[in-house]
Amino acid sequence: MKTKTILTLLIIAAMTFALVPMMPTKAADTQMKVVPIINNALIGQEYTVFINVTDVTDLYAWEFQLTYNPLILDLTYNNIVTGGLNTPTTTFEDDANETSGKLWWAVSTTYNTTSGISYAEHAIFELHFKALATGTSSLTLSDTILSDSGANAITHTTVNGQIGVGTLDLTVTSIAIRNMYGNATWTYSIYANDTYSNLSTFYYSVIVTVQNTGTLAAGSFKVKLEVFYVAALESSGELTVASLGGSATKELNFTNVFSPTHTGIAGVYSLKATVDSAYTVVEDNEANNVLTKNDFVVTIMGDINGDKKINILDGVKLSLAFAGTPGSIQWNVAADLNHDNVINVLDATRISIHWGESW
Repeated sequence: MKTKTILTLLIIAAMTFALVPMMPTKAADTQMKVVPIINNALIGQEYTVFINVTDVTDLYAWEFQLTYNPLILDLTYNNIVTGGLNTPTTTFEDDANETSGKLWWAVSTTYNTTSGISYAEHAIFELHFKALATGTSSLTLSDTILSDSGANAITHTTVNGQIGVGTLDLTVTSIAIRNMYGNATWTYSIYANDTYSNLSTFYYSVIVTVQNTGTLAAGSFKVKLEVFYVAALESSGELTVASLGGSATKELNFTNVFSPTHTGIAGVYSLKATVDSAYTVVEDNEANNVLTKNDFVVTIMGDINGDKKINILDGVKLSLAFAGTPGSIQWNVAADLNHDNVINVLDATRISIHWGESW
């Protein structure tokens, strides 16, 4: 008895469920939209935007009006994109008023084609704008109509766009030679053929500061540092900056490029830094991408006082700094000739080896 009751209840429940109407699956919303929605533009450059229709069935005709700011943007091209409607087509309206910044187009499929086109997304119209002045111009759609082959309006929403016109200008603002202790301004001797205590090459760190003086962010770019002796390229290196925002600065540390092999007065050696050395960024001004530093002297090993010769005066400098370590009262980084953080007989030996030399 209990089994029959349970079975009866299950049958009734199944019949009741079958009688409940199934809710229809909601189709994706049809849209007419500006693509891309946001553009960042530079003055003088030309940019392309599209009017797209999405998730449409039986599209037979379309109409739209679009406004923009003609003080910021110059409309240089506008036309239908093939494939947005079945052909043949007829254009009923194709008015572009560049003085007021208004566009009005209306296009329909025509006989002998009697059916509309369906797609997930397709461009129906293409526009080219040249950026004239800084500012933001909205690209606003209005009075939009989508029609099916039965002359019924297709319900849809619109998505507007905008073009923001700004500036982008990369420049090298400074080049600084640093010693191993991080001094930003080099006030000590720079030695030719400098080495560590194990005789491996000592490279002077070079900090190149770059800045984006514009309002728009820059994408990935490279910065090159070149070392010239007289006019001959002696060494070079290149680093990558992933991005740099408007008004932002960045310091790049070139650690294995500058190790001079000759002596020279100011101007004989030069450090040349070039921002966007691979020319991947479109800028407002390319003329300020290079900066050269040549206001430093390269002398011989052991010339602690920088007078172009090694004699007792350098010996006295070393004696006054003897046993000094970074932070001690007698510390003199120029006397740490082998860069081992202590001034001792090993540094005195280097002076002895070069005693009497001059340039």
